[in-house]
Amino acid sequence: MSPPVLPRWARAADYLALLLVVIALIIAASGGVRIKYGDWHFIMTSPYRLLAWAAAMALVRSVFARQQPIYRHLPSAISRSVRATPFRAAAATWIGTRPAIFLVGYLAIVVIGYAPKAPPYRDFDNELLNLPLRWDTGWYLQIADPNHGYVYERRAGAEYQQNIVFFPAFPIAVRVVALLLGGHKGAYLLAGTLVTLAAFLGALVYLFMLARDELSDDQAHTALWMLAAYPFAFFYGAIYTESFFLLGTTAAFYHSRRREWVRAGAWGLLVGLTRPNGFLLSVPLAVLVISPWLPAALVRARRADRSDEAGSGPRRADRRSPAALVPSLAAAAMPGVGMLIYSAFIWSLTGHPLAWMAGHAAWGRHYSGLTALVTDRYNYIASAGVYGYVSQLPLDLLNAIGVVFVLATAWPVARRLGLAYAVFILINILPPLAEGGMLSAGRFSCVLFPSFIWLAGAVPVRHRAGWIASFAANQALNASLFYTWRQLF
Repeated sequence: MSPPVLPRWARAADYLALLLVVIALIIAASGGVRIKYGDWHFIMTSPYRLLAWAAAMALVRSVFARQQPIYRHLPSAISRSVRATPFRAAAATWIGTRPAIFLVGYLAIVVIGYAPKAPPYRDFDNELLNLPLRWDTGWYLQIADPNHGYVYERRAGAEYQQNIVFFPAFPIAVRVVALLLGGHKGAYLLAGTLVTLAAFLGALVYLFMLARDELSDDQAHTALWMLAAYPFAFFYGAIYTESFFLLGTTAAFYHSRRREWVRAGAWGLLVGLTRPNGFLLSVPLAVLVISPWLPAALVRARRADRSDEAGSGPRRADRRSPAALVPSLAAAAMPGVGMLIYSAFIWSLTGHPLAWMAGHAAWGRHYSGLTALVTDRYNYIASAGVYGYVSQLPLDLLNAIGVVFVLATAWPVARRLGLAYAVFILINILPPLAEGGMLSAGRFSCVLFPSFIWLAGAVPVRHRAGWIASFAANQALNASLFYTWRQLF
């Protein structure tokens, strides 16, 4: 006889009680949190109230739903997930790529050496311990430090770099893990690395499940290796937001595809709080939501859609009902909500809700348009030749290759995966190009996961190893530049 089904409210109560216990432990370790917004104050410095709420919730749950306590169903759920194909595929890719890139970075330091006048800062004498401390990592760790956090200098000029341009989701996660690890200086570097790597592993799991909806299992495995070997994928081991962003976007797409709107909205909210361009995710998610109303030529028939028509999901007519549209559009709007939440905080800190946007000018981001981007490089090549461009602007070329790759895939992605996926690519690469040229363009291209799903399905089996090897060789080059403090972006 199968065990009785656990009610949804009971499972939610279990997870909420567990979350309250974790938050209570964090407060006990960190001393709590104090937030002031105008005349409104939020203070939580004692863990006991949270523990009392968790105990009360567990008591109510045990009285009204005695079956399958959390200590029984949670371990079994974790065990099933770990044994499942998506996690096994993601773990194999993760283990096969991340340690190798760290090794390349360390060997580049001891064999090639740092760039002139580098490194500008370091926390340890040991180069291996200092390895994660590169470039913008210092900004994220500064925000993660509860003794520092966000700071705004009102009298500074437009050229003065301020940490408000970095969104809070990632540094907050680093702060939580660092406090659990003891809160010392080394704990923040370790926490940043752990959060980044864990998020990348989760993103690979979601990517596999998305790819499997469109491709065979074998091709879905290939999609993981294509993305993990991509020349700019070394950022998935750096203390940057790429892993967080990839996890949130793949999860939001996955749950939106299955009309799981609460989960899709939660992941979308995380994306909106992760990066300045995170709110743009609302656009492709909205396209995905309204796809039942779009012409069939724009919405390819996918496995998930065919299963719905076969009776395992809502009928197409049901998906066109206004009642179904309201929660789906609400979920699609959550990335924008995340941006508004952060803007409200910045308003209270600076007096201007979009000060985080204006602050990017200090990093050299000024609107010049896409036409200038193309004509400047065309004129340079016309005067100096291809060899002159490659030899004098090699880093610009490396970023340009990444841009050309993702732009070239946009049309075939639209044809094979659907319009929403192509919109996701274009809306996340064209605005940064218009605003900052090739500045960080390669880094922006590495999170555009639909390109890698399409590539895995388009490359013949006999050519896959060559593509992955070529990607990996270029990633080793880029990682060497990054870890030796040479300007790559």
